[in-house]
Amino acid sequence: PPVVVVLGHIDHGKTSLLNAIRKLQFTGEKPGGVITQHIGAYQVGVDGKKITFLDTPGHEAFSVMRGRGAKVADIAVLVVAADDSVKPQTIEAIKIIKAVKLPIVVAINKIDKEGADPKKVRADLSQHDVLVEEWGGDTPVVEISAKQNLNIDKLLDVLLLVADVHAGEIMAN
Repeated sequence: PPVVVVLGHIDHGKTSLLNAIRKLQFTGEKPGGVITQHIGAYQVGVDGKKITFLDTPGHEAFSVMRGRGAKVADIAVLVVAADDSVKPQTIEAIKIIKAVKLPIVVAINKIDKEGADPKKVRADLSQHDVLVEEWGGDTPVVEISAKQNLNIDKLLDVLLLVADVHAGEIMAN
């Protein structure tokens, strides 16, 4: 199965996305000051296929750990909050993804929040050489709400499609 690393800025919803994918009931927000401080791995079944996910910490102090997570992955999901757009750890994650030459899928999260602007996210990503498919690029984008469990199934479908397209390159253990 493909190994998918989930990267992005702190509090953009990486862990919430994984919780939604694992269909866990995640109620409420993380308590203030609590951040992911390790790499977690989870495997899920989708339409008879498996996908392994790596959750990486978004806090700036864990840059090396994020890089390690990307090096062992086959595909990267870049989570960007629709109400916050591209931030420093987003830019760092893009650099890591490009350095290890991973196929990338962008999950624009929090589309249900007031002030959400997915078009701004697309524009900001283009400033960092991430050009989305609908703008003539090769990066698939799925607008999601991890909290509302919105379009999570579409994201999984896109990941399976990307895995199929890159099947000859999938080699992570």
